[in-house]
Amino acid sequence: MTRSASEIAALAREAARGAGFPPAQADSFGRAAVLHLARGGDEATLRAALADPADSPILRLPLLAEDILRALTLAGPQVEMTLHPGDAALAPAYIALLDIAIETLEIVPGSDGAQRLRVHADAERVAATALPARLAVSESLAAELGALADRTLVPASEQSRSAGAGAGDIDND
Repeated sequence: MTRSASEIAALAREAARGAGFPPAQADSFGRAAVLHLARGGDEATLRAALADPADSPILRLPLLAEDILRALTLAGPQVEMTLHPGDAALAPAYIALLDIAIETLEIVPGSDGAQRLRVHADAERVAATALPARLAVSESLAAELGALADRTLVPASEQSRSAGAGAGDIDND
């Protein structure tokens, strides 16, 4: 089934919020998820990223993108940085969110065996990444993202419900 890029971004953002990620990182994840899928990335990568809010590319990759941008500004057109294990699949999508002209972006093996992200870009030239209007997303991924997104709206326990949550007494119900 196809969905609009905006719908997928919003669903992924709310799923990240429901999984326990902070708002800014959830917003970045929503936009990166669209780019990841648009570039042929697998859905399992998105599921894995949402699995552990304490150790996830959703927390690390926005910081890596900021570091890349800072390094490009200070050191020149090519930067290479080591990736945390498990971050390689989503890293290109996060770097593509930067509004800079990226000439090449590749994942290469480092001398120590760790994966490294190599970016050659012009940080002075503004270039926005275009998104497709619609993307194909499996029903199972949409359902999983929806279930996580629902956690932002539905009280997590019977105890909170019995205390009045979800009763419609306040605007957030």
